[in-house]
Amino acid sequence: MQALRFLSALLVVALHACYWVNRDAGSGAQAPSSALLGDVCVSVFFLISGFVVVLVIDSGREPDWQTFALRRAIRILPLAWLMTTTKIIAAVVVPGAMFDGALTPVRVLTSFLLVPSRGQHGIAPMLWGVEWTLVFEAAFYFLVTAAMAVRIDPVRSVSAVLVLFAILAAWRPDEGSAIWFYANPLVLFLVAGMSIARAVRSGQVLAPIATCSALTALIIAIGVVRSGPAAVSAVVFALLTITFALVVSVERRYGSRLPDWVVMCGDSAFALYLTHPLVAQVLPRALGWFGVRQVPWLPVVVVSVVASVGLGIAVHRCIDRPVGRFLRRRLIRADAARDHRSADA
Repeated sequence: MQALRFLSALLVVALHACYWVNRDAGSGAQAPSSALLGDVCVSVFFLISGFVVVLVIDSGREPDWQTFALRRAIRILPLAWLMTTTKIIAAVVVPGAMFDGALTPVRVLTSFLLVPSRGQHGIAPMLWGVEWTLVFEAAFYFLVTAAMAVRIDPVRSVSAVLVLFAILAAWRPDEGSAIWFYANPLVLFLVAGMSIARAVRSGQVLAPIATCSALTALIIAIGVVRSGPAAVSAVVFALLTITFALVVSVERRYGSRLPDWVVMCGDSAFALYLTHPLVAQVLPRALGWFGVRQVPWLPVVVVSVVASVGLGIAVHRCIDRPVGRFLRRRLIRADAARDHRSADA
């Protein structure tokens, strides 16, 4: 699971590095780009999120909705807020830093809250662009928290809501309320991840097969209504969910054989994903600034990716993990009690 998370984050970094090389460095040969591969990586993130959340809930490690909500907030908000603050400071100090819209109070607020907003030219992206995926993650955690608060099964209730939003994507307008941002078939990967996790806990193999088959048919229907690539989307969904289920099924047998560095990189995947824009575009911009136009794209991308991985590991070890541990000890009673018992022992 950690290897899959790290691989997905690494591919996202590589794709973004290729984009920045083409945009800023202007090398003789264009670096490859693939929107489909980027969507695949994000889909894997959502599969893992849905899977992990259900495993956590079913295991009883987070017995109430308050603990669940606090743990999820501590997991994503500190680093997300740090990156958003970094973008705000950059926008104030360097006027050219805001190339994707204006720095408005509404956009600042919604970026910190991880909710979509509308600008003059449609739905405004997060100030820190890669945090658009966290908008879906935050909404997913909110729905699960609400289900836990009213004591209903999150798998069934949250899946129903997410399926509804996916269906609405068939009629999503180009204009309209920012709420339409959530109408995206990508949320079906969260549903698939939850279904696979419940099957792991219960041992029911047929249930996720039936669920993922129904979701594949739904993706085809949405694509037909929107006149999009329905077959491609359906094939990608089917292959990803099957592959993910196979990875989950062999993890207990082969997971311990993975090198420690792979697990370490997987642990830092979230930090890698959020922080890589800080360094992955530095070299391409520098080459463009100095007018160096004939540098091959591959070494530039490799250097950018390696630097991003190094920064991600450093941020995870020095900021993300220590801050998370501190906040859990201060805000979650169970963690504080556990630390107290460990100290007494």
